Amino acid sequence: MKTQRIVLTLSLILLLAGCQTTYTAVVTLTSVVRTAMRAWAEAAEKGLTTPLIDSKVAEVHKRYRQAAATAQDALKAYKETGDQAEYIRAFGVVRSVASELISLITPLITPDKAVKIQADLNKAVTL
Repeated sequence: MKTQRIVLTLSLILLLAGCQTTYTAVVTLTSVVRTAMRAWAEAAEKGLTTPLIDSKVAEVHKRYRQAAATAQDALKAYKETGDQAEYIRAFGVVRSVASELISLITPLITPDKAVKIQADLNKAVTL
């Protein structure tokens, strides 16, 4: 799972290298999700989560990865055709699922970490 996430993230970053605004938004979003997932893992290690929360986080993270893969395909199509509408829609879905994931995690972590993660998420709201 971790290897797949790293490969997907690196692939997405490399594909986006040509478009600074898109690149910045995606890298920021990827970084925010990675930070949130690490914070969740730390909370789980400290016994601050429940099996129900853990299963919800895992399910939403899976949906995030699926949405990111769809956005990656839409980005390839955008680069080939120049029509960005589908990519913008797909990235919106990724943002939405990432926001859902973060909303599950932030109650489990310290307020300062939660504020930082939310602020970083807000940086990734526009392409």
